Amino acid sequence: MRVFRLLILILSLSLSLKADLNEEIESILKQSANSKSFKSYVAKKDLKKLEKKYKAKKDFSIRIYGDSHMAADFFPRVIRDYLLRSNAVGFAYALQPKYQQNLNLTYGFKNFTILNSKITDEKQHNYPLGGIIAKADKKGATINLNTKLETKEFKVGFLFKAPFSQNAFSVKDAKDKSFILRSNAKDKWSYKEITSTFPLKITALQEKAELGGYFIMDKKGKSIFLDTIAINGARSDLWKSWNLDVMKKELSILKNDLIILAYGSNDALLRDFNAVEFKKNYKELFKILRQENKNAIFMLISPPTVTQKKGQDYILSPNFHAVKKAIYELAKEEKTLLFDMHEFMQESGGKALWIEKKFSLRDVHLSIKGYELMAKKMLDELRKFFD
Repeated sequence: MRVFRLLILILSLSLSLKADLNEEIESILKQSANSKSFKSYVAKKDLKKLEKKYKAKKDFSIRIYGDSHMAADFFPRVIRDYLLRSNAVGFAYALQPKYQQNLNLTYGFKNFTILNSKITDEKQHNYPLGGIIAKADKKGATINLNTKLETKEFKVGFLFKAPFSQNAFSVKDAKDKSFILRSNAKDKWSYKEITSTFPLKITALQEKAELGGYFIMDKKGKSIFLDTIAINGARSDLWKSWNLDVMKKELSILKNDLIILAYGSNDALLRDFNAVEFKKNYKELFKILRQENKNAIFMLISPPTVTQKKGQDYILSPNFHAVKKAIYELAKEEKTLLFDMHEFMQESGGKALWIEKKFSLRDVHLSIKGYELMAKKMLDELRKFFD
């Protein structure tokens, strides 16, 4: 009985703390109603088209490209949960690198190595869209993949390759159906779609067979989702280490209505940051993404306050304002939406207060609740343009 009472007390305190924190978040949002953190350089008619398609709720997708602010899925999760009624996952990595997650999926694996285009020693690999590969250490290596969505039956596309043009992977689903993924040519990326019921067990049929990602779609072709292509430590030019031909083919599989690009924090930490090169690389990425998403609206997210350690203290990165200026110029030149996370932090007390209130860590990152606050602010501002 005492244990039961203690559990009730702990639960009550937990709910009380959560309610207090949610109340604090709502209070901060109300106080920053006249924020300058959000700008639009998008034509009103295009915003209206986006709003119309969103309200139709037949098929609608958002994709976020970015760094660690997006890779843990805390910021994207809020946008996904408050804006969409997802019936699909969209693109997902074959396996998630350490400290990253996709909150729509659960992963389990044995005898696979994760290759990452961000890691200098691994850059020489043939990376597809997203820059993450799951490589089988030996024949018989397995991945168990499940979804947290209510729907369990999907059309699933697999990107894969293997040393030999033979059977590369087998897939068994929850209904005991088996599928074979066979390489079209040795050591070249192949793509195959199946309709299957989660959870899935994926087994390597060749040593060194590789998976480059999954496309998890509504089986009727009316997918509503938000997916994330992000890597811890990514800079705005990371895409240049991916196979461009394969990347373009993958971009044609799922079209996006809103594309969010959230880079800059790691660029600001470079000693020799070059604003001209930064903008050039970003513009090239815009061009590639627009080829397959001609009607998409784009949004740039400028990073939160970027600090770096100096001795025992953290100081503002010397290149932070140069990165922010370049992103503002890009938003205007590329006619995008713009959300400035640093500006919102400044309007709501600044980095020091965010740390004190446990919305931010001392380094460049925010806390889980900080990302929730930031994402809700972005949604509030986006709704104003629709309204």
